Amino acid sequence: MRGRRFRASTPAEIGAGHPRKRVSLTLALGASAALVLAACGGDDNGNGNGNGDDGNGTAGEGDASVQVVIGTTDSVTNIDPAGSYDKPSWNIVYNTYQRLLAVPLGGTDPEPDAAESCDWEDDTTFVCDLKQGQMFADGTELKAENVVHSIERQLEIQHESNGWALLTGIDEVEERDEYSVAFNLTSADAVFPYILTTGASAIVPMSYPADELQPNDQAFGSGPYSVEAFDATQQIQLGVNENYAGDRQVNNSGVIVQFYQQESALKQAIEEGEVMVAYRSLAVTDIADLEERGAERGVEVVTGEGTEINYMVLQTGREPFDEPAVRQAIAQVLDRETIAEAVYRGTVTPLYGPVPDGVAGHVPSYQNLYGEPDADAAAQLLEDAGVETPVSFDLWWMPDRYGEEIGDMYGEIQRQLEETGLFDVNLEQLSWAQYSTTFGDGSMDAFDLGWFPDHPDPSNYIVGFYHSDSDINFLNNGYGNDEMDELIDTILTDTDQDARIAAVERATEIVAEDAPVIQLWQRDQVAAIREGVTGVEDTLDPSFIFYYDVVSGVAE
Repeated sequence: MRGRRFRASTPAEIGAGHPRKRVSLTLALGASAALVLAACGGDDNGNGNGNGDDGNGTAGEGDASVQVVIGTTDSVTNIDPAGSYDKPSWNIVYNTYQRLLAVPLGGTDPEPDAAESCDWEDDTTFVCDLKQGQMFADGTELKAENVVHSIERQLEIQHESNGWALLTGIDEVEERDEYSVAFNLTSADAVFPYILTTGASAIVPMSYPADELQPNDQAFGSGPYSVEAFDATQQIQLGVNENYAGDRQVNNSGVIVQFYQQESALKQAIEEGEVMVAYRSLAVTDIADLEERGAERGVEVVTGEGTEINYMVLQTGREPFDEPAVRQAIAQVLDRETIAEAVYRGTVTPLYGPVPDGVAGHVPSYQNLYGEPDADAAAQLLEDAGVETPVSFDLWWMPDRYGEEIGDMYGEIQRQLEETGLFDVNLEQLSWAQYSTTFGDGSMDAFDLGWFPDHPDPSNYIVGFYHSDSDINFLNNGYGNDEMDELIDTILTDTDQDARIAAVERATEIVAEDAPVIQLWQRDQVAAIREGVTGVEDTLDPSFIFYYDVVSGVAE
C-alpha cells in the first residue's frame, strides 16, 4: 500500500492568473454524495481507432485518414497537468491524458474514463478501481501508482497557475493494490467526483518528475493523442496514440492546432482553407459575415450550447459599493438585451443570474427581482437610501482577454448608466498581464471578468464567487452573507441532490438581492468549419471540452 498525506496551504487568491477558470473549492467544506459510477465499457474492438461510431454515440462521416487542422487565437501555456489551469492548455490535456472520470459528450454527470468504477466507501473515502490494460503512449500500463504520483506531484509542485488548488480537499491518496486507489478527504465532499474529471486530475506516467514540470515537447499521456511537436507560438502537432486503449473513437489521423495572433487572420485562414476548423475566437462581425456569405467560400458556422459567462464585480468593501442601494440601482438600470444585440449582434445571450442556462439550478434572479431596466426605480432606490447623485466610480476592463467587443460593451454600459444622471463612470483599462495581478487586491471600484466552468456542477458558479472567506472567494471584493455561507455548505455537503439544487436556487436569489456581482451574458460556443468537416457540433457542449477525436475532415 502506497500513499501520502498532504497539508497543502491554500492561497489567498486561488488561481488569480486565470479568472476564466476557477476553483469550485472543496477546502474544508463538502460532504458525501450518494454517487455510484458504473463502468462504461467500450465496444468489442477495443478503442477502434478508425471510422465508425466515436464511442460517444455519434458517427463520424468524414475521412478518418485525414489530419484535422484547427485554427485558434487561444494561447497554450503548459500541457503538463501540474502546470496549467487555463482552458486552451487543458483542452490539449483532455485530448492527451486520461482521468479516472470524465464528463461525456452532451452529458453533465461524471462517468468512468480510466476507471472501471468509482464509489463512496464512506463519507470521506472515494475509491476507484481502474480498468486494466490502459496504456501510456510509451507502452507502459496505467496503474494505481500513476494516480498517486499524479496527485502527489500536483500538490508538491504547487505551480503558480493554481490548478492544484482543486485538489486541496485530499488528505491522502492511497494505492490499495495495483488497480485500486482510494482518496481520503479532509471532509466529505459532494463535488469531488467532478474534481476528478478536471485537467488537474489528469493521470501522468511515472517518468514525470515529482518536483518539476515535464517539458511540453516531451509530454505524453494515455489519451487518444500524443504530442509530436510543440511550439506555442506557431502550432502543436498531435498524432494518434497507437497504444490508446480507452473508449473514445478517433475519427482522424491526427490534429494540428494552428495559432493566430489576430481574429481577422483566423477568419482569413478558414476562408482560404488553411485550417479546417476555426475555434476560439472569431469576432462577432466575422461570424456575421461568415453566416451570411460563408457558403460561397465553402465555410459553415456551427454553434453549440455554452456556459461561458461574463460579469461585472462591484467592490462591496468600500465606497461607493459598500451601500447596497448603489449596487441595486446599477442592477435596476442595466440593459443586457441592448448589450447582446447592439454590441454582440446576438452572439451572446443576456444572463440574469449567477448560474447560466444549461446548468442545474439556473434561475434568472435579476430579471425576477428588477424586471425591465428602469431609471426611475433606480433613482428611488438611491433616494430612499440617502445616496447623493451622481455616484462616481472607476470601472475597469481589459482589451486583450475576452474579445475585441469588450471595450464596446463597457462603452455601452457607461452610456446606459450616465444617461440616467445617477452615475458618473470613469472607464479604465489594463493589459491582462497587469490586470490579472490587480483585480483581487481591492483597488478597483468595479471590474470585468469572464469565466469558463471547471466542471458542469452549479457549485462552480457559486462557491468561489460568494463565500465570505477571502481564502475561498477569489474576487476578494469584500462580500459576505451568513445565509449564503450556510447555503454554500449545503451545496457542497448535502447528499440529497434536490436539496443541493434548492440551495443553489436560493443562493441565486440572494445574489440578486445583494448584487455584489452583476452577470452580463453567457455565450454559445461558435466554430467555423470547412465543407465536409464533421463532428465539431457534437463536441460544442456545456462541458467546454473540445474532443478532437470526434472531428473528421475530408481530403482536399
